[in-house]
Amino acid sequence: MSLHQDIRSEGAQTRPPHPRVRRLLHRAFLVSASVGTLACGGGDLTLRSPGLSLTLSPQDGHVLSLLDGKGQQRAGHPTDSLGLWVLDIGADSARHTLAAAAAKKFTARRVSGDSLALEWGEFPAPYGRLSVTASVALHADSTTAWHIALGGIDSTDVEQVHFPRLTGIVVQDGDELAVPSWMGQRARHPRTMLAGPEGKGRRLEFAYPGATSMQMMALSHPERGGLYFAADDSAAYRKSFTLRGEGGGDTATYAMVHVLSDPGTNASYAPSYRAIIGIVPGDWFSAIERYRQWGTKQYWARESRLHSGVTPEWMRDAGAWEWNRGRSNVVLEPAAVLQKDVGLPVNVFWHWWHHGPYDTSFPDYIPPREGAPAFTAAVSKAHAAGLHAIVYMNQRLWCTNTPSWSKEGAEQWAVRERNGTVRLETYNVFNPLPCATMNPHDAFWRNKYVGIADTVLNQYGIDGIYMDQAVLSLIDWTPGHDHPVGGGNYWMQGFRELAKNLRERGGAGRGFAGEGGGESWLPDLDAFLTLQVSQERYADPASGWEVVPMFQAAYHPYALTYGTYGSLTLPPYDELWPKEKRPATAMQLLDEKFVRQFHLEQARMFVWGMQPTIANFLPDQLTARRREMDYFGRLARLRYGLREFFQTGEFLRAPKVQVPEVDLLLSRISIYAARLGGPTEAHIMTPEVLSGAWRAADGRVAVALAGINLEPVEAKVTLDPALWGLPANTRIVRRDSNGTQELGTLKGGAQEITVPVGVLEGVVLELVPPA
Repeated sequence: MSLHQDIRSEGAQTRPPHPRVRRLLHRAFLVSASVGTLACGGGDLTLRSPGLSLTLSPQDGHVLSLLDGKGQQRAGHPTDSLGLWVLDIGADSARHTLAAAAAKKFTARRVSGDSLALEWGEFPAPYGRLSVTASVALHADSTTAWHIALGGIDSTDVEQVHFPRLTGIVVQDGDELAVPSWMGQRARHPRTMLAGPEGKGRRLEFAYPGATSMQMMALSHPERGGLYFAADDSAAYRKSFTLRGEGGGDTATYAMVHVLSDPGTNASYAPSYRAIIGIVPGDWFSAIERYRQWGTKQYWARESRLHSGVTPEWMRDAGAWEWNRGRSNVVLEPAAVLQKDVGLPVNVFWHWWHHGPYDTSFPDYIPPREGAPAFTAAVSKAHAAGLHAIVYMNQRLWCTNTPSWSKEGAEQWAVRERNGTVRLETYNVFNPLPCATMNPHDAFWRNKYVGIADTVLNQYGIDGIYMDQAVLSLIDWTPGHDHPVGGGNYWMQGFRELAKNLRERGGAGRGFAGEGGGESWLPDLDAFLTLQVSQERYADPASGWEVVPMFQAAYHPYALTYGTYGSLTLPPYDELWPKEKRPATAMQLLDEKFVRQFHLEQARMFVWGMQPTIANFLPDQLTARRREMDYFGRLARLRYGLREFFQTGEFLRAPKVQVPEVDLLLSRISIYAARLGGPTEAHIMTPEVLSGAWRAADGRVAVALAGINLEPVEAKVTLDPALWGLPANTRIVRRDSNGTQELGTLKGGAQEITVPVGVLEGVVLELVPPA
């Protein structure tokens, strides 16, 4: 049976590709057969299931077509000048590539009804010894699993492998690109994004583990579905997910990029994991539902601190967080006032406590800038008031202007770039001094960091440490250290050892947090600072990306998330930064025209299950911004009383909610003082009521509504029992700051109910199945 006939044989369940594609498929088959390089075991190169059909070229193995269950072509192209894989060989200016198309011979065979084995050989000099084999297997969940192996590369400096490459990805109007960049982000117009500013195409790359918090992404439509990309790597090896727009963005090419350890020294390479490509039936949440079925079975979920019950109680049951900067009188004392006002336990997230200026003096943190005796006494007083505090200690930076950098010979242990230079990062816009990156795998850096932590935890009595930049990883090319250079998973191995050392030294009851979200860090960190709830303060809303809670949707019962840049003031200014650059507006109240941005940020934290946080809080805000502080407290108390949903519940698909949209004025100013100029303005459209949904361990479901409305509004909420697996006659109970109210029962099908939402009100509809 020819490929042409085989594709058409799917009948009414699938629609064949465009006639031009069919002609080229048939021509490719005839050419392949004539040169005698195809060995398919008597079959063809098509794998199919009810939800997916994949056809590879018998000539060179590239993807000819990837069809969904309705026969719609999602990807594939009749020709591919590179092929299913590309090798990056050499470094820097000497780098070049070798593609599958360079092979003079390609063979394939069917291993079973749902698996193919592929082999390329007879490469040009100097790659005559190279051998490349791959496999692709079809899974019942409408995905395919891909694996590659290289042989004969001991004299070939292979640094990266791009595999599998999927060309001809169809990008349509209404498609959305969703990527778990820390919390998660969605592009509603990926065609425009992939076209690039000049319409010539743009390449997007997302590195894991690190800022890409999970090993997946999706390009799909809420109704017609689309493509799902993932990896099943439980050991956190370095890799990237790439998507390159072609021309006007109507089509794209995907590839997973695998990064080799010690390039040029290995005789062979075969990753310990597989790349996953498949069809997803809906939007980003559909993709997350698929991914979490796998992710929550991995060691990082089984051993997560929250799930294991070892996260300190004071951290687990925080009612709110205050994120302040400076000496104890502007951090701990306001926190005590806030705790009294909200009537809940408050934790303190404390920056600028340390000896030197922020971002230019790491890791010379001690003694505290107000002196060890005063600092320790203030911490002890805070403990007596029921407060707990974690302090800032960057987990990977050593600033090169510090006395300790030279005195301790830190340069020999710094992370190096491919060209051998020390990797430097500069963050301070007022005094731009560089810091070098340190690798947690090196015992020298671990001992340095743990030694400082010992003093902070055991002498100063601090409850924990915020390990900034912890949920990131880098490629380290430093030779002579006890880890490979280039790719690998040594960064995560090193961090796990660092976390172990910290807990051994710090003792029981200490809490540790990191920046962003990252599945690989779940066994080692107690909390994750997911700041994208306020990303409009630091990222241009016109970038095309909007925040979506992908990390919480996958791992909410396994990870505490908190944090926001959301503040009612202009940013503070470190007293140790250059005095001549200090703005007169530091810590002044923001213009009241921006307060609805604060409402939006607090509403997002509530409906996405985060621990509520306020930045730059001072007691005068209880008077000057009483309405906003009341909103903060109402949401915090409502969440705290329903922690079986908002703390450890399973994230569910939010219901459809019909409310007016509002044009929100935004202040783009970030956390640094006025960006040397002051806030710029932007606008976004957002619903006046945000929503989320949660399932408790006992089967009850909560629908969370957070209004950012300044006038009462009626929200029309569609409750569908089938969406959450609830039976008929499930009770509907309204919970808000005024108490509880019975609203009746759910019928057998979806029903729309009208929910009055008062000004800046939080509402929870608790759905209680019959006993």
